[in-house]
Amino acid sequence: MKQPELGQKILELRNKKGLTQEQLVEKCNINVRTLQRIESGEVNPRNFTVKIIFDALEYDINNETVNPRHQKLIYFKDSIARLYKQIQNEIPMKNSKNFFYNYFLATGIVWFFCALSIVLFKLNFQVKEILLTIIIPLAFSIFRQFTKNESSQLADKKED
Repeated sequence: MKQPELGQKILELRNKKGLTQEQLVEKCNINVRTLQRIESGEVNPRNFTVKIIFDALEYDINNETVNPRHQKLIYFKDSIARLYKQIQNEIPMKNSKNFFYNYFLATGIVWFFCALSIVLFKLNFQVKEILLTIIIPLAFSIFRQFTKNESSQLADKKED
């Protein structure tokens, strides 16, 4: 809500409650001059100040009809928050991230030792050996993934 409607609304609510400006100021812990300027529409108060005033007047701002632009903004913020929460809670995404982390870690380690053995022992790798260096880390990653899932499930059961 913008000025001057905000000031008029606060004035209207204050009068309905039968409060003077001084009484409202005591409830809100703000300056009398600030309240006067807000009610007259001279200033645009901070959201925090508006919330304090409406709380003191026991008025729920959410019941107020909001302009369409503000409604769209609230809708998009809520949508983004729900999407973000859903992404954070997506276990398959976390599992695939862990799986690929394990796979590439194991592949790197195996390839490092293969390269080291080639240099040290002057070996020539063939297709079968190269495939094994890819399959072994894959098996390791799958095994590690399942053992992680089982251990985390056991830990969850112990907490219950």
